[in-house]
Amino acid sequence: MTGSALAPRMPVAFAETVGLLDLAGGDVGVVICEPWGYEAQCARRALRVLSDRLSALGCPVLRYDQPGSGDALAAGADIDGLAPFEVALAAACETLLRGTRATRVVLVGLGLGAALCLRHAVSHPQTVSGLVLLAPPAKGRVWLRELQARAVMIGEVTGSAPAPGPGEALRIAGLPMSKALADELRALDLTAPDGLPACPVLALAREGRAAEGALCEALAAATGGEAGIMSGYDELMTDPTGSLVPEADFARVLSWVQRLLPRADAAPAGDGAATPPAARLAGPSFTETLCLFGPQETLVGVWCAPSRPDPQALPVILLNAGGNPRAGWARGGVELARSLAVSGVPSFRFDIADIGDSRPLPGGPQVVHYHAGLPAQLSAAIDLCQAMGGGDRVVVTGNCGGAYLALNGALADTRIAHVVAVNLQRFLWDPRDDVAEVLRFGHSSASEYGRKLFDLGKWKRVLAGKSDPLGILRSLAVRAWRQGERRLAPWLFGLAPFSRLYHQVHANLAALALRGVAIVLVFSEGDPGLAQLDTFFGDGWKRLAAYPNVEIAMIPDADHNLTPDAARLALREQVIGAAMAEAAREAAGAQPAA
Repeated sequence: MTGSALAPRMPVAFAETVGLLDLAGGDVGVVICEPWGYEAQCARRALRVLSDRLSALGCPVLRYDQPGSGDALAAGADIDGLAPFEVALAAACETLLRGTRATRVVLVGLGLGAALCLRHAVSHPQTVSGLVLLAPPAKGRVWLRELQARAVMIGEVTGSAPAPGPGEALRIAGLPMSKALADELRALDLTAPDGLPACPVLALAREGRAAEGALCEALAAATGGEAGIMSGYDELMTDPTGSLVPEADFARVLSWVQRLLPRADAAPAGDGAATPPAARLAGPSFTETLCLFGPQETLVGVWCAPSRPDPQALPVILLNAGGNPRAGWARGGVELARSLAVSGVPSFRFDIADIGDSRPLPGGPQVVHYHAGLPAQLSAAIDLCQAMGGGDRVVVTGNCGGAYLALNGALADTRIAHVVAVNLQRFLWDPRDDVAEVLRFGHSSASEYGRKLFDLGKWKRVLAGKSDPLGILRSLAVRAWRQGERRLAPWLFGLAPFSRLYHQVHANLAALALRGVAIVLVFSEGDPGLAQLDTFFGDGWKRLAAYPNVEIAMIPDADHNLTPDAARLALREQVIGAAMAEAAREAAGAQPAA
């Protein structure tokens, strides 16, 4: 669903968090309560898709960030119990009822969000008319053990072992959980509730979880609802970039919710709605505003204004890395934006189309990463920065695919004065490559795949149809062929495809050098993207000398995603330096870049 088929949206703020309200006109609204932490990162895009489909039924829908997650005000480690989550859910229901025609609410919860929805429905029987529980954790202690095991697995994949800080029970993908919250979750037992909801329940358990399945069956039997299996859970939670929408599960949710709706036609979108104030959150050194922008207000971002702005600082635009929502891996985007504000630097972080909260553009591609239309979205973000008073020159930073957009966006928009590209994997996209395949296999080396050939668990996935061995072999064969082509590229004078791409990369860098665009290429030590420097600049990167505007910076002891705190601190210093670079040059008597 794209464009005019979608209900208009309104940013909202409440209970120290933010959300998006889909303004369909029905009198039964839906509040979507996301899971905790890493699961919320993986599910963000899918829950936006579900929200759009529910609003197409005529339901106003509110999705919001859990406390300590996404763009919420609090840090994750500061959430010391379930009370902030319960307050946020109650405020979300109130915001939905106050801001739309809705008089009743259906709650949809995933993971920990399902547990919160069940508890809220029991304590608020007057307003909750239906309950959808997706993968509800039957017992908190079991759920925590699963979370800890997954944290270790993600650490092995990324090369950054989970390292909880003081007062933290665990970290998963850099996201902390406090010991106090873990203690309360450990005591959570949905199989022995204080009461039962007074509304019908659709409850879908994860496959192979007996206790979860028994809970769902019991709730459905007690409320005249339905129970079943959430077959798409594993594919939904693979990782933020590889996450797949659980189509069959969502189809069941939509069908079930539709049966709860009155027969009468829905009122026009926004009819009877009260207009809430601007969606702003204020911290000690910043004020953040959730914004819609771009064609048909498809794109979503957060303008972070410092309380004491430095008039010489350039605003910074933060880009998505892969499928990670704008809050960033390990919430690094939020952390960076608010740290910049302490230094007086404004920033804007946003989701490109069909990532996170941003809807797909009409006629947009199925796979948005590395698409040729992305620079236009970056330009729209720069337009918003100007409208917010940020001036007409900006710094752009991003990791991986975001680094690619930052560098190539600077070619398309002369307002970009400085680029901080982190762990860049491609200077230019080779049109012969399949984007989806590269995203699946691009960061694994041939030796890593060789080790997987002797991994019993990987073979079980192959035999179960959950892995694609032919795709892996095809990817390795293409890599071997291209590796030879890359070695010869400088001497083929454009006669081979990669040779033409090689010369275009150097033409692009020359154009940026002529414009005086400063470029910092930041790499984690050992990152696969470093091979690009060997390919385009030769042994010892000697050909970089032709581009005095390009600087290389290395971050030690860091993974591709910059999970460790020290790695993100090192990046922060680079970005602050870029934002203040022109002021430093002027102070030294140099002229700013043309």
